[in-house]
Amino acid sequence: MTGAQDAIAGREGLKRALRFLGIVAIFTIAGPLTVAAIVSLLVIALGAPLLQLLLAIADLDALRTVASFAAWLLAAVAILASFLPSVAAGTIFAWTAVYADINAIWMAWLAAGIAAAGFIVFGMFIHPSESSALILPSVQSPAQALSLFSLLGVLAFLAASFCWWLARPLHRVKHTP
Repeated sequence: MTGAQDAIAGREGLKRALRFLGIVAIFTIAGPLTVAAIVSLLVIALGAPLLQLLLAIADLDALRTVASFAAWLLAAVAILASFLPSVAAGTIFAWTAVYADINAIWMAWLAAGIAAAGFIVFGMFIHPSESSALILPSVQSPAQALSLFSLLGVLAFLAASFCWWLARPLHRVKHTP
């Protein structure tokens, strides 16, 4: 190789590495925010009628403030809990999209499923102390793991679809061999 070919190959390698980091960043930021938005929408859709009934019966205005605070707290916990699986899914998808040229949406779904399964497996074997900042599910049985995976799989499916769509300009670039 000549010096010019080395420079071109170096630039291509740098472009790939930056695209890899960009895809991981999109999954890392948009993934937890998407999960938090979905969880918040579910809580609002399912909990609003019950809250209105409680407010009508009990006539407690303080309950409105507590419910609002609880919704924000739930969204914050959803962001924290989905951060590590989002990073893992972004890394898996970025590697396959940038270096293996498999950038289909099914690969984003598969990466999210692998990340969710890894999250559940860690919860089966690692039990952090109560003072730990690590948020893992406490999985006691295979049946519980399966039901948790089905719930997390739906959230991961939706978040991965959105992240895949946001990252399209980065993973659709054609390579020159």
